[in-house]
Amino acid sequence: MRNIKPLLFSLMAFVVFACAPKAKVENSVVITGELINFNNATKTLSARSSLESLTGNKDIELSVDANNRFSVSFMLEKEGYYSVGRNQLYLTPGDSLVVSLDYMDPNKATFEGKGAEVNRYLMDVPFPKSGSYLSGGRAVQSADIMAVVQLANMENATRLRKLEGLTTASEQFKEFEKLRLDLDFINTIERFPTYASFKDFFNYTDENWVNLMLPVQELLNNKAANLDQNKYMEHPNFRDMLGVFGNEKFRNNGLFTAFDISPEMKEFKKTEAFLSTLKSAGLVDSIVVQSKTVMAELKNPDYQNAIAYTLSTYNTLDPGNAAYDFVMNTESGEKHPLSQYKGQIIYVDFWATWCGPCIAEEPAYEVLKEDYKGKDIAFLSVSIDTSVKAWENYIQNKGWTEKTYLISQAELSDYKINGIPRYLLIDKDFNIISAFAPRPSDQKIRTMLDELL
Repeated sequence: MRNIKPLLFSLMAFVVFACAPKAKVENSVVITGELINFNNATKTLSARSSLESLTGNKDIELSVDANNRFSVSFMLEKEGYYSVGRNQLYLTPGDSLVVSLDYMDPNKATFEGKGAEVNRYLMDVPFPKSGSYLSGGRAVQSADIMAVVQLANMENATRLRKLEGLTTASEQFKEFEKLRLDLDFINTIERFPTYASFKDFFNYTDENWVNLMLPVQELLNNKAANLDQNKYMEHPNFRDMLGVFGNEKFRNNGLFTAFDISPEMKEFKKTEAFLSTLKSAGLVDSIVVQSKTVMAELKNPDYQNAIAYTLSTYNTLDPGNAAYDFVMNTESGEKHPLSQYKGQIIYVDFWATWCGPCIAEEPAYEVLKEDYKGKDIAFLSVSIDTSVKAWENYIQNKGWTEKTYLISQAELSDYKINGIPRYLLIDKDFNIISAFAPRPSDQKIRTMLDELL
């Protein structure tokens, strides 16, 4: 067992209201409502501030009744961004909201009560991963970058009018949403060459990219000129854009050179990168060694604590520990606990229909199953698809009928399923061999199976 002594981690900001009856009412937040079309999707109110985005330790699971209704109350010390499904929220101490959230269409959300106005505003903000105003490339009609600039200016003007028309928004909300306008403008222009190349309007090479972007170099630099402020780290989109502002390809060609990436920003990115590696590889010895190096390099104790806290939560997945049980669903609605396969070696494939790398491993998984057919091994295919219909259609087209299951990602929190594909290997005594087992295409899994047989 590894000897990891986690640093003290503060858990002050997000105390469930029912557990703090003496707290001031003005610091409480109450949200009631319904979740529509969430099906198998995770039903979680997630804090999106800089520290909470690293650990997820202040997320709240939303328990729904038979009519998909929920009610939750908690204490909140300061205003900030949250999310439920695909809806972004902004919560302020004292908010009391009645909501309806549709997982399939964030624009169908409804908000009533104290705090409703700003959350209505957030319903249709652009999605950065789709290129903001480019809408996943649908708005790209040619290789004319000035046409995209015109589009971004027009959309920004429209959104600014809506923002300035808000009557109950705090000054911080207005400042952060004006920041979003600048970020969406920059993101739209920066992503344009990629989408233009997808549509064959533009042959994407570094040299061609520079030539395409040169006419807007000064414009982009002016937009980014005053954005390098640490307080903006509390905006999720700003943190996502740090990779753009620090990209050497951009900076070497005169873009964003005036944007000063502060030590705080650098430490956040270093912490985020390490935790991403941890969540992908698990608490293997090399990660433990790396954690000591990273923590020694960090100056901010909050980021050190975030790493220490996260490391401590992975100890339970060490080889030899008892496996966590969970209940899987079949297409016909039957419920099967993982523990029903105790007495066999268990190899679990966590996947989803939308996961390209998962689908790429599918042929190797089928070959592995066939090669070990008749052996005392249970091969389980467990999807975390949010759309039950998409999963049903997929397995029906494949003709899969045996040991094919569906589960909500929230039900797998004990195993830290933060990304897929993930594979789990359990021995006959229902103890963990590896919570981060090799992929079917990796020869190492065959070596491990052979040693267990």
